[in-house]
Amino acid sequence: MTRPLNDQGVSVIIGTLLLILITVTAAAALGLMISQMQKDAMNRQSHIAAVNSEKIQISGVMLNNNNDTWSQLGVDNSQNWSLISFNMMNLNTQDVSINGIAINNRYLFNFSFTSLSGSVSSGNCTSLGSPQGWCNTSYASGSYSNSSFFTIPAGQSTRVTLDLTSVTAQPIGPDDQVDIKVLTSLTNIFEQIIKPPTAVISYNTATTTLGTTQLDNIVLDGSQSSSENATIVSWNWTLMNATQTITNFAPMGNCSDINDLSTVDVPPYFSTKIIHFSPTISGPFCANLTVQDSNGMIASSGYQLIPEDAGFVPPSYLTYAPGNDWSTNLTHKMNVTVNNIRNKGVPGQSVSYSIGQPSDTHGFNWTLDSSFNSISETDSDGTVTYDVCGNGTVTVGSGNLPTKTIITSGNYGCQI
Repeated sequence: MTRPLNDQGVSVIIGTLLLILITVTAAAALGLMISQMQKDAMNRQSHIAAVNSEKIQISGVMLNNNNDTWSQLGVDNSQNWSLISFNMMNLNTQDVSINGIAINNRYLFNFSFTSLSGSVSSGNCTSLGSPQGWCNTSYASGSYSNSSFFTIPAGQSTRVTLDLTSVTAQPIGPDDQVDIKVLTSLTNIFEQIIKPPTAVISYNTATTTLGTTQLDNIVLDGSQSSSENATIVSWNWTLMNATQTITNFAPMGNCSDINDLSTVDVPPYFSTKIIHFSPTISGPFCANLTVQDSNGMIASSGYQLIPEDAGFVPPSYLTYAPGNDWSTNLTHKMNVTVNNIRNKGVPGQSVSYSIGQPSDTHGFNWTLDSSFNSISETDSDGTVTYDVCGNGTVTVGSGNLPTKTIITSGNYGCQI
């Protein structure tokens, strides 16, 4: 007799096998997913490590202005930079790919670069499907390349030169800050800000004793001028005459009144760090310093006031000259002039005189116009004029200057 089949038992076996199959499949899928996740995590960690370890050092910045280049573009006598060059040193153990270079936040594609091996390549916006020269500033606008411009091998340097003449609407001048940004394929941005130098003036006077006269000299010192990214290589001074400036604080001068400043003739050594200058007038003056650093950047200090100082052109000696009264053609004038160290008369100086006593050989009949006081002030030419007659002596002096004794003889006619 035939036994009936146990369908229920078969179903249980099949169900169990299917469950095992599902479990194995799920486990395999889970293992594969975990493996992929681990791989992705490792890739992310590797990318993060690569990003963090990537390092470029920017150095050796040089700026250049070529007026011939500007002239070809229809710009004459431009004072703005036409080229910028700098080194990029790859300090990483992996090669670094450069995807963009920005100058003052404008990504520039017109460039050339030189590797250590000496090979030269170039790139521009045209080859990347964009207009040649300056490109858009926004990343989303395609201001950088999806593919690298060039690669810097590990531990090596590349020197890049970029054309700055492509946009005349936003030129970069020698007194402008320059911000360099280098974008790599790992989206790292390496930045170097090149700032203009700072011009600083220190001022004092140096006094020299010349016999009975003390002479003051102007000492201008630019030693405190500095540059963050370079060294100061030149100092150029300008000294302006401020005697005609309009001010409510006379005689201090007003360096803001630029229209009434006039140039003072200065010697060639006004291009040194420290200068000593002996003026020909007493002042006041306004001094300006312009410095240039090794990057070619310049900066000016603005004007510094140097107050009036009578010691710049002090009275130095007296001179005497006889004068004629042309109505009688007789000599009975005595002109006494106070001269400064520049051989020019000094106005407003007190001059005193004393007549020789009777015991003097020449002093017994010397007379002087009674309208003159024993102390007089020099006129605008630095001169005091006396009327005299007869024979005798008179001694004149001014301040600490050596006195001068004058002998009059019989040719002095008495017309007083």
